[in-house]
Amino acid sequence: MNLFNKSKYIAIVACASTMMVSCDDFLLGNALLEKPISDEMTIDSVYAHKKYAEQALAQVYHSLPDFGTRNNFLGWSVAESITDLGDSFKSGGTPYHKGSFTAAASHDSFYSLDYKDGDGSGSATYGIRQAHLFIENVGRVPDMTDEEKRHRKGEAKMIIAFHYIQMFRAMGGMPWIDHAYKPSESMKFTRMTVDEAVTNISTLLDEAAELLPWSVAAEDDGRMTAAAAMSLKTRLYLFAASPLFNADEPFLDGEAAQKRYVWYGNYDQNRWKKVSDAGVAFLQENERNGDFYRLVETDRNNPRQDYMDGYFNRYNKEVLVAGHRYVKHSKHCFAYAQIRYGGSAPTLNYVDMFGMKDGSDFDWNNSEHRAHPFFDAKGNLVRDPRLYENVTVNEDKFDLRKAEIYIGGREYAKTAGAAAPGRFYAGFGVRKLCLDIAREVDGKFYQCPLFRLSEVYLSMAEAMNELGKANVKDALGNDAYDYINMVRNRVDMPNLDKSKYPEGVALREAILKERALEFGYEEIRIYDINRWKHKDYLDVPLKRLVTTKQKNGTFTYEVKVGGMKNQRNWVTRWSDKYYLVPLPLAEINKKYGLIQNPGWE
Repeated sequence: MNLFNKSKYIAIVACASTMMVSCDDFLLGNALLEKPISDEMTIDSVYAHKKYAEQALAQVYHSLPDFGTRNNFLGWSVAESITDLGDSFKSGGTPYHKGSFTAAASHDSFYSLDYKDGDGSGSATYGIRQAHLFIENVGRVPDMTDEEKRHRKGEAKMIIAFHYIQMFRAMGGMPWIDHAYKPSESMKFTRMTVDEAVTNISTLLDEAAELLPWSVAAEDDGRMTAAAAMSLKTRLYLFAASPLFNADEPFLDGEAAQKRYVWYGNYDQNRWKKVSDAGVAFLQENERNGDFYRLVETDRNNPRQDYMDGYFNRYNKEVLVAGHRYVKHSKHCFAYAQIRYGGSAPTLNYVDMFGMKDGSDFDWNNSEHRAHPFFDAKGNLVRDPRLYENVTVNEDKFDLRKAEIYIGGREYAKTAGAAAPGRFYAGFGVRKLCLDIAREVDGKFYQCPLFRLSEVYLSMAEAMNELGKANVKDALGNDAYDYINMVRNRVDMPNLDKSKYPEGVALREAILKERALEFGYEEIRIYDINRWKHKDYLDVPLKRLVTTKQKNGTFTYEVKVGGMKNQRNWVTRWSDKYYLVPLPLAEINKKYGLIQNPGWE
């Protein structure tokens, strides 16, 4: 029975009061205490039947982060709207956009760390606590087989690990919780050092992999697997090896830095080796399992469709960790309303990153590029196919017709946030995850792609480059360029030019760009900026494109600098403290041992 695709199980999950106690807001404190499930159902009654135990696990899954289009994105916008890739027109964005974010502010909508959708789930500590309750009690379910119990324990461990990786990337080392606390236990929590966090999370991923099958059948799509556990190590190790944590000096001094909660205390190049080793181990095991996981390449005549299928379709064997919090997409949800009003808007800065189909860079000073920036005279794509699936461009498919993002067109907006067409004020609209909202997505099965195979490939390439081995073949016979080209070739883009991007800084920047192209609106760019301390990526003028349709049906284009509603106010007030999220002040004030991140009060 698939607890992810059946609406009755989702409905049960959404009604926390009938199943399990709701969490006490963010972080630790009372949220980890073992309380009765409710007045109507106790832990004993839940774990007396397989049906209720599976529902309890569904509640644990429901705590996974979700940046997809059924959620509020970043309160008003996607996470990319606090990077160089996007902007937030709707109300100017969150306090983080406006430069007024503080440790006392709500953390409900920072990246996908702690979304709230009305039922108390969606937070890391809530999920960790519920997962431990499940692990500690599933063994006594009488009508579950030993194999089922083993698999379900592995799934719960994976969810705990995923939450810890999320917290690690956003906040650094956090307290390690290894069971559901009872009221009689001491409530003192010391943050882990970065080294302790990496070790503990990695060990937990190993434990989960030992309990889980390599893959699951289509009816169980969404359940955690051993493949997910092994591959997710690349994300953990990549962040740990990057300069934010792996350096001879902390990014900012303070008690948390002195206690090594937010950096290792030194630089060690071998930390990059863990990334490539984890990737090789995963890919070797995948080979032994018939290469079950692979990039979607079902239609070589339509690479943009393959790219979309690779993140959108369920059970596509490319998504390694997925969120199935909802059954289907709905055009009536809050997040779609914000998109319509410009809550999340791609910048021309992002669009200009996408190269031409021949692999050359796009350049507005090139007369041919300027005349045909998106389609040639016959209507064929002229740019990297991923461009058209990350953003909606003028004249591309939209609402069973062509998008009219030109002066006087149906999608044109004179001002930011002006009525529904505000979505296209910058000259483009978000397409990734939401497509055209009404016709292409509404009613389709929902999936949030939390971790895809292409991230493994690009992480391995980055690690090999940082090790000075970009041109050295690994145990699978691939070098860094091979892994990059696997991702590029899937969308029919040519191999990366080695002479243009030699090993070192040039290749590093090419990989970071490739990650931006591949993972638009999947909450990757903000973490890449933070882990590389690339404040310079943010400190750039944001650009938009104004398109005019001529009487002969052709188009002319004007690049506009500025004019956005949110001029990245917080960048002008920049402090390196922004590389990590502050711990909520309310939790610091409870005096159970939390130390604030550097720079935050």
